[in-house]
Amino acid sequence: MTYLTPDVFEGKDGHLFLALGSNNVVGLFSERHASFDSLLRDWRSLIEGRARKLADMGVVYKHIFVPDKLTIYREEAGDLWQGLKSPVEFIENAGLAPMEDIIVPLCAYLRKQKSSYPIFFKNDTHWTPEGCFSAYQMLCAYLSIPHRADLISNPFGRVELSGDLGGKLNPPRTETFRFGSFGRSATRVSANRLVTLRESGALPNGNDLHVGSIVEFRNIASSTPLRVLLFGDSFSEYRNHYLTGLLADTVSELKFVWSTNIDYGVVERFRPNIVISEIAERFMCRIPTDDVDIERHAEKKVETALQKAR
Repeated sequence: MTYLTPDVFEGKDGHLFLALGSNNVVGLFSERHASFDSLLRDWRSLIEGRARKLADMGVVYKHIFVPDKLTIYREEAGDLWQGLKSPVEFIENAGLAPMEDIIVPLCAYLRKQKSSYPIFFKNDTHWTPEGCFSAYQMLCAYLSIPHRADLISNPFGRVELSGDLGGKLNPPRTETFRFGSFGRSATRVSANRLVTLRESGALPNGNDLHVGSIVEFRNIASSTPLRVLLFGDSFSEYRNHYLTGLLADTVSELKFVWSTNIDYGVVERFRPNIVISEIAERFMCRIPTDDVDIERHAEKKVETALQKAR
C-alpha cells in the first residue's frame, strides 16, 4: 500500500484511491471534530431551507450524499484510512430531524452491498452499475415508489478504460468498465446546447463543459406517474448509464440538471412532484448557494467555448 503519485494511493487488491485532487480528500476526511460540526451546521441550514421552500411550492425534496470510495472501501484503503473520518457518515449518523427524513442514507447499505457486489471500479472514483443501482433502491424506498428490479439485469456495455485514477499513472492502468444500460424504456425529449454540441463533436467532451448540462426524458410506459427533477453530478450523469437513466426508466417524466445548486427558476418552470439533489462526498466541503441561473450559465459556457474553438 503506497502513494503512486501525490494524488493516487494504491490499497489492497489493486484498488486506487484519490488522496488529494482539487478537493483534498484526505484533508476533508481528517478535519478536526469542530470542523465537522461546522460542516453539519452549514448543510443542515441549506437542506432545511431547501425543504421549506420546496414544500411551499408543493414539492417533495430528497438529498443524496454519494459516499466516497474511501468511505465504502476503507478496508481496502488500509493505511490511508488511519485517523480519517467520513463527513457523510458523520452527517448521516447525526440523527437530526428533519434532515433524517430528507437525506437518503447510503453509507451503511453500500458497505453491506460491498460484500456481494463491486460498488466502485478499481481504477476510478465512480460507482459501478451495482453501486448505482443500490443507491437507486434506497432512493425509491425513501420516496415510497416501486423500484424496477429488472433494470440491473439489462446487458452491460463494456469498454477497456484507464478511469480517472488509472489515467493519472504512467503508464495508465486500465480495466474493463461496465456501464449500465438504463433509460431504455424512456425517450429523451430535450437537451440543451451544452449537451448537443458535445454530442455532435462541435465542442469537446471535457470535464469543464459538464456542469450546466440539461436533459429531459419522458416514459409513457411508466406505472409511476411522477415528474422528477434531479440536480446532480457525474454520479447521475446526463447520459443514461447512472442514476439519471435508472430514474428515467422508473417515473413518467425526468429532468436532469448537472449542478449541485438548485435553480428554483427551473423548478417553477418544470413543476415537478419531487426534487432530488445529489452531490459526491468529496465536493461537500463547498456548500451550494442556490443562486445560479443554470440555463444562462450553460449558454455562457457554450458561447465562450465556441469562441475558443473558432
